[in-house]
Amino acid sequence: MNLVFPRLILVTVIGLVYANTFLNSFHFDDLPSILEKPWIRGLDKIPQFLFSLFQRPLVILSFNINYAISEFGVWSYHLFNIVFHIFATLLVYRLVRRVLGFLDDFLPQKGFAFLPFFAAMIFALHPLNTQSVTYISSRSSVMVTIFYLGALILFFEGFKKWKETGRRGWSHFIGSGICFLLGGFSKETIVTLPAMFFLFHFYFISRESPKAWIANYAKWIFLLVIPFLAFVGYKQFSMGGLLSASFAHLSPATWFLTQTSVIPFEYFRKMLFPFNMNIDIDFLVLSDWLQPANWLGMAALGLFIFFWIRISTRVSKTGEVGRRFAGFGMAWILLTLLPTSSFIPLLDVAAEHRTYLPMVGFVFLIAGGFSCVRIGEVSPASPFPATKLINCCVVSILLFFSLGVMVRNGDWKDEVILWSDAKKKSPNLVRPYNNVGEAYDELGKYDEAIAEFKEALKINPNYYFGLSNLGNIYGKQRKLPEAIGYFTRALEQKPDYSPAHYNLARALHLTGKHQEAAESYRKAIEFNPFFEQAFYNLAFLALELSLVDEAIENFRKFLTMQPNHSKAHFGVGNALMVKGQLDLALSEYRKSAELDPSFAFPYLNIANIQMQTNNIPAAIENFEKALSINPSLPAAHLSLGMVYHQLQRNTAKALEHLKESLRLDPNQQRAEPIRSLIQKLENKQPT
Repeated sequence: MNLVFPRLILVTVIGLVYANTFLNSFHFDDLPSILEKPWIRGLDKIPQFLFSLFQRPLVILSFNINYAISEFGVWSYHLFNIVFHIFATLLVYRLVRRVLGFLDDFLPQKGFAFLPFFAAMIFALHPLNTQSVTYISSRSSVMVTIFYLGALILFFEGFKKWKETGRRGWSHFIGSGICFLLGGFSKETIVTLPAMFFLFHFYFISRESPKAWIANYAKWIFLLVIPFLAFVGYKQFSMGGLLSASFAHLSPATWFLTQTSVIPFEYFRKMLFPFNMNIDIDFLVLSDWLQPANWLGMAALGLFIFFWIRISTRVSKTGEVGRRFAGFGMAWILLTLLPTSSFIPLLDVAAEHRTYLPMVGFVFLIAGGFSCVRIGEVSPASPFPATKLINCCVVSILLFFSLGVMVRNGDWKDEVILWSDAKKKSPNLVRPYNNVGEAYDELGKYDEAIAEFKEALKINPNYYFGLSNLGNIYGKQRKLPEAIGYFTRALEQKPDYSPAHYNLARALHLTGKHQEAAESYRKAIEFNPFFEQAFYNLAFLALELSLVDEAIENFRKFLTMQPNHSKAHFGVGNALMVKGQLDLALSEYRKSAELDPSFAFPYLNIANIQMQTNNIPAAIENFEKALSINPSLPAAHLSLGMVYHQLQRNTAKALEHLKESLRLDPNQQRAEPIRSLIQKLENKQPT
């Protein structure tokens, strides 16, 4: 099998099984990570995040490039995820080939050429990888895997060149270091890579016993402490302590006990039997170390580790390649799960995208077991060739995996389908009900949304997301007292919940409580410095309250995040006009009109300023421009009517615009004086 053909097959099958994701919607964390992240909106934003080392800047950069290609058109985001999965799969293929090159002294003349392709196909088509590929925000798991594999391959290609030629492959070592750095800019799980170098050396390069190998490399193994200490230091001084990683409310001891069951009964189970995929896994939290029933996970993990040690220390004359593959795969799984499944609590007890990097170890384990089966498959007495049976089983498994991926991708089509699926699989969790409700809210199906939020509150009456969302629906239905009540209850549960402050501000504004609304907007911004709409609304409200400087400040902050927002520039212009800074106001109005040629009001205000500066011809031109965009502006017709009457002495045009202003708004404040003027002008007209 040549090298190009298997790669083409891998690319093709991935393209086929993931082709039904291109129109899948944004989901869940995609909203804060993509839709609400100002950093991604324009290549000019790159310097603002690229050197923010602990914000996964490469992931943000990839979203930034997506936005440059399709803005919020979802197809390019899915295309990137699929391409990254292809890269990761091809690197798995290359890694297995490189491993076989290191084990050539154990290889028979034939029988192992299939192994890289088999391992890569399992990785490409395994349904457990669908969340990492289809869920756009899980891109970080795929990207860190690419850099992880790239660093490992480059390092040992350089190592092999050094051993064979005596010349150190510095270009490979430097490339490996760059991959390590880029992986750190993608996801923190790259921290386990130095330990993986040693495991790779032990299983595939060293021919020593474990005891001798440890004795020879103990001082180098000790150096593994350095990246770990760096990680601890970062966590301790920058993130509030070593054992805190998110808004999780579990203690490290509870997290560790729970993870001893999550690893074997959730992750291992789905690796072997990829059924019942779920975005919101309902896994029982274990907190009592004294209950023997809670030790089942530790027993299962202990059994796994026992077999790992036996496989890693036992020498086999005929199955050495399979033994080393399996031992390395088991070590890979355990090591790469450590960052998320040890002592550091995260928000969710279990998540399928955390298995993407460990899945590389799983395919090594399966490939090792498969190679052992192939070696021992010769049975002259068998009436049916064992090779055909095994090959049929492999093809059947891969077809089953392909079907599983395509079906699961369909579950990700939109928020209603995805979270309705999660509701069926996790009926006792509150989040699926809430998120189905949010999806119905987006579709304008308010009755269905209310029903879902109320179901969520039956499970947890203090669920602040549900309380806030229910208040938001009532606010849209103009049931403002009920809405304010729910927002208040949500904030009692979580005083720093920014969306509740924002929605409360909107409700207070509509009830005429402008001062209280402004204060709620300020709190929303305090707890979320990137809350764009809160800046925008507060700016206009500040103008209503004659807080001109605060209005300008909030418009400016909003414009740093959305610099091409026409109405925000218009608002700045209004504030500057109130301050009497007419030249600056004109500049903002012209920018507003340039950004949105269908927006008439900037031309109207430009004309008003030109009236103040006695530039009458230009004012008339801009009044006419405003009316050409929107002929239904009573104020523009009134202004033109007065200009033609007082300054142009054009009675016919004055009457035309004054009458149109009255027709459009017969109850306007100056209706009676306008009628009197019209009557006066008509009496003066020659008969």
